[in-house]
Amino acid sequence: MELTNAGGKRRDLLIVDDDVAQAYLFERLLKELGLATRCHYAAGGTQALDFLRRRHPYEKVPRPELIILDIHMPGTDGCAVLREIKGDPRLRCIPVIMFSLAAEEFDACYLEQANACIRKPDDFDGTLRVVREIEQFWFHTVQLPASLAL
Repeated sequence: MELTNAGGKRRDLLIVDDDVAQAYLFERLLKELGLATRCHYAAGGTQALDFLRRRHPYEKVPRPELIILDIHMPGTDGCAVLREIKGDPRLRCIPVIMFSLAAEEFDACYLEQANACIRKPDDFDGTLRVVREIEQFWFHTVQLPASLAL
């Protein structure tokens, strides 16, 4: 039996983080909560932009309905990726949540049109709470743009 969220739809989420363990934990918690969220993973900013713009090898990937974007990554950092997303008319409607252990860059992220900024929890219970709240708010409370289905 496949689990579904409100409206009976499986949701697509893109996690962009150079820490594969963090991305795996996020995906695992969504599954443990019984949520029908298909997680896609990008290990860095360039890979995330290729995924979003459906460049090789991502030509047939679904458009994510939400992006979880780490700020601190080698190469193209999260704020630069956010700037590219919000500057692209085909991508700017996708909500982006910025994640970081430190909150110093959150003001800059909001200036780049981040939809939310969340401090990464430092323990399992905190991470579980954050994952549950993100899923509840962004996939049940908020009405996402119809254009995300493109």
